[in-house]
Amino acid sequence: MNRSKAIINTKNIRHNLRIIREKSDTKIIGIVKANGYGTGINEISKVLRDEGVEMLGVPYVHEAQGLREKGDSGDILLTGTLFESEVNEVINLDLQVCTVNINVLKSLDQSAKSQNKKALLHIFVDTGMNREGVKLINLDDFISKLKTFENLKVVGCLTHLISSDDKDKTQTEKQIAQFTTALEKIEQAFGKLEYIHTHNSAAIFNDIKSPGNYSRPGIAIYGFLPTRELQENSNLRPSLKLVSEVTLVKQVKKGETVGYSNKYIAEKDITIALIPFGYGHGFPWALSNCGSFNIKNNPCKIVGSVCMDFTMVDISGLDISVGDEVIIMGDGINGDSIYDISEKANTIPYEIITHLLPRLDREYI
Repeated sequence: MNRSKAIINTKNIRHNLRIIREKSDTKIIGIVKANGYGTGINEISKVLRDEGVEMLGVPYVHEAQGLREKGDSGDILLTGTLFESEVNEVINLDLQVCTVNINVLKSLDQSAKSQNKKALLHIFVDTGMNREGVKLINLDDFISKLKTFENLKVVGCLTHLISSDDKDKTQTEKQIAQFTTALEKIEQAFGKLEYIHTHNSAAIFNDIKSPGNYSRPGIAIYGFLPTRELQENSNLRPSLKLVSEVTLVKQVKKGETVGYSNKYIAEKDITIALIPFGYGHGFPWALSNCGSFNIKNNPCKIVGSVCMDFTMVDISGLDISVGDEVIIMGDGINGDSIYDISEKANTIPYEIITHLLPRLDREYI
């Protein structure tokens, strides 16, 4: 029996989708990459489809392949890198793509022709992130090359916003202006597009204006936003709770150490509890000696190093026994929130949930 698990509240995910639709006033490309942000890609995708999400988004072919193998037959967009060796699989799996690599697009065109199909392309416009996409200065040349591929059909256009969670929207507005110019060029060349999308989760809840008719929420689906400030007024409900239980209680004398490398030396006699949850489950090692778990509504400080399989906490003076529930991550009232944990670990909320490993059981309620 696995004593540690992630509890995923699918009712909250359904609620979050309704809030996202109201805020964005767009159709949805639900981003389920990285195992559904740690919650389980197949289970969450089924919830999203059941809620009428129009398209799913993942960056890699193998993630889309896994969805197809589990029976998903709806529209799927590949938002990331595509290699020439994968183009046949893209056509076989009926995937839409965002790549701007001309050599890959040429191979994709040939593969589509051989199967008497059309490959569907969303043109990724790089408006400043310098990651995926074609820059505005190169767009005319890119469009000219695209027109030579008879079995590619341009159906969409997108960009990715750099700082959509910032209060100062100057950079984002410049990106949207560039995107709007690019969109006009693309629609002049290929006609009216079905899919126009700029907005990630932060942009939806930071009231960014754009010409998009689709949005690409990721972390918001799961009830979180990139910053605590955006989260507070979002009406989103966290869908993920991490729990474990006490497996051992023991006494530690003054001067004794706890855990690896003498990271903790007891300054007085204390009582500790052993919790079977560590960095091998996805909990940050950086919270050694500074994080806390919640037991019976008490924050219990981590003592010593977070281990691969276990973490020790100080329960001195508390009535805590083997078998008691431990909240690793809660809502900030009962257990540290994702923001409490990420801030203490000097990281971002995304890293906390996407690092949850397969050995951690997922329970869906």
